[in-house]
Amino acid sequence: MIILLKFLKEIEAPYGKIISLAIVSGFANGFLLALINIGAENISSQSLEERIFVMYLISLVLYIYTLKYAASQAATIFEKGIRQVRVRLANKIRRAEVQFIEKMGHGDLFAKLTEGDDAISLSALLFATTCQSSIVLLFGFFYVAWLSFLSFVVLFVTLGMAVLWYLALEKHIHTELQNATVKRTEFFNMLTQMLDGFKEVKINQRKSDALFREINAIANQYEQLKVRVSIKNVLAMMVGQITLFLLLGLMVFILPSFNFFIQSEIVFKMVAASFFIMAPVGMIVTGLPSLALTNVALGNIYQLETELDAVISEQSQLPVMPLDDFHELRLSAIAFHYLDPTGKPLFSVGPFNLTIPRGELLFMVGGNGSGKSTFLKLLTGLYYPNSGSIYVDEEEIEHIEYQSYRELFAIVFTDFHLFDKFYGLSEIDRKSVRDWLRQMELEHKTKYLDGKFSHLDLSTGQKKRLAFIIAMLEDKLIYVFDELAADQDPQFRKKFYEIILPDLKNQGKTVIVVTHDDKYFPVADRVLKMEYGQLVELTEI
Repeated sequence: MIILLKFLKEIEAPYGKIISLAIVSGFANGFLLALINIGAENISSQSLEERIFVMYLISLVLYIYTLKYAASQAATIFEKGIRQVRVRLANKIRRAEVQFIEKMGHGDLFAKLTEGDDAISLSALLFATTCQSSIVLLFGFFYVAWLSFLSFVVLFVTLGMAVLWYLALEKHIHTELQNATVKRTEFFNMLTQMLDGFKEVKINQRKSDALFREINAIANQYEQLKVRVSIKNVLAMMVGQITLFLLLGLMVFILPSFNFFIQSEIVFKMVAASFFIMAPVGMIVTGLPSLALTNVALGNIYQLETELDAVISEQSQLPVMPLDDFHELRLSAIAFHYLDPTGKPLFSVGPFNLTIPRGELLFMVGGNGSGKSTFLKLLTGLYYPNSGSIYVDEEEIEHIEYQSYRELFAIVFTDFHLFDKFYGLSEIDRKSVRDWLRQMELEHKTKYLDGKFSHLDLSTGQKKRLAFIIAMLEDKLIYVFDELAADQDPQFRKKFYEIILPDLKNQGKTVIVVTHDDKYFPVADRVLKMEYGQLVELTEI
């Protein structure tokens, strides 16, 4: 449980007080055993002392109060810890690079962040009850040793064998849980593929069937792993019951025959003590599988954090100083290589040598897979080049300056995302938003209310226009639009190319547009074509 201990060390909490109260609860629980036996002896001697009953009630109240407090505080601590870890991870995820997020995939991220929620929360109760049960168990051992040393030896050896048996089961459970986690991630990744490619799946039955067979196969493998885990968990839970019945058989049928070592009248007390001891043992044994699941879940979370730490540079924590102005951008021998798992290049783009002056309206064309998207990610600083440099007014952009460089851009890529609010825009002119909605011909489709658009259930083209409006409100120096006009009607497309883009240019904005609308090429200052990872300028437009 090293990972669980690491998790607890991160949280500032009154562990001393919690553990102390759990110990007090354990002693109160143990004292109840002694009082019950004393009361039983009084019954056999036909005498009943009221003070024993009063002490019993006081011990019971103390046991309930201290255990409730310790468990409640433990639950608060665990939930606080999970919140801290997840917020810390969210912060690291936003500071990670685009390539890492693209490679990791949403399914893997979500699986590691959300798995084991219930087990982690349950561990809070187990944390408190385990401390309490340990004290009760210790008290029971002393009590049995006081009754009969032979009984103590038998009890200790039997429980020791049971613990070894359980630990062997727990080891197998831990391994199977890790394997199940891998399959669970694969299942979510396949579901993500199905949802991302839902149109393609819907239109092709053979593709849909093949994809479903793969999903079903992974689900079956996950089921088999979970079944094996469940069976081993059942065995783990049965360890306590098997041990109890074995102890009772030894206490009742075997030990009384050793009259030299143990008197028959003590058997009753030992049987009662065995029942009493097995309760905390059962609590511990039953809780350990949940603690094992918690350990696996926390281990996956910390593994994700380790992976994030490996790709996050210390410079990402430095304050960002946006560039106020520029006269030209220059890409000098910029190149980028996609690599396979063995490190061999799969596809390369560049080297690119390109100068973009301030206020230029630049069009880019090229077929699918030609390298346009990769070029745009290099240009906007979302990808770091494998070679070459970017210059802003002859000043080379260093690695630590990339975030400041990125602040020059507002982007609407083909896979753009519409956020539910205008994050990062603290002061928004409502009139300006309404004017943009009217200019984008969306005033009857959605409204700007409470810092967000009232309706997002729009067509792809209309969503692109909303993304365009948000980009305009960000008021950056450079705008990048990737196929923004592709899903627009002819009337709006004409307006976009002949009115909106020239107006941005007149404002001194630099605009880079990926388009296939050759009809409007004359609007641009230049048209670049991407072919097999290389840029060429079209001289005849």
